[in-house]
Amino acid sequence: MPVTNPLRFTLSVLLTTSLVITTGCASLSEQECRDGDWSSIGYRDGQNGRPLSRLDEHRKACLQYGMAPDARAYGQARERGLNFYCTPANGLAVGRRGEYYAGVCPSWAETGFIINFNIGRDIYEARQRLERLENDQRALETRLNKASEKGEIIRLSSQLRQLRMERDFAWDELRRREYRADGLHF
Repeated sequence: MPVTNPLRFTLSVLLTTSLVITTGCASLSEQECRDGDWSSIGYRDGQNGRPLSRLDEHRKACLQYGMAPDARAYGQARERGLNFYCTPANGLAVGRRGEYYAGVCPSWAETGFIINFNIGRDIYEARQRLERLENDQRALETRLNKASEKGEIIRLSSQLRQLRMERDFAWDELRRREYRADGLHF
């Protein structure tokens, strides 16, 4: 069996890892840079609510392949994509998914987007709270099922009742927030 040089092996692993990390972080592939369809890339970034600084990421990615983006085509198409992204209905959807809003909407569209984004974010946060409480409840039920001492059973039962009340309140709060969102008309 051949003996491997530990230093050579370590360097090989480090180089491979850094290559994977560098490649994995690129905003565009080499083929996307070569195709140069900056209108499509800009439109897609606008539809996804990406800030204009995303173009800098694309520039860095394509520079590795000796290419540069068409900033004008990208910017114009991104603005058209933002028209899709910056709607009140999409604001609600983005908030419900718990996504970050990067402040990209033009002033004429931002108010409606943000109002609904905040409603959606409230729903997301209520759903997250309910999920945490349900997980806590399951964990407490498991502990209660394994408990053998009377004092521990009484204490855990009391905690479980309290947790169920909190969970019920969280469920009601989630329904109220969703009802509010269901009343929105776009």
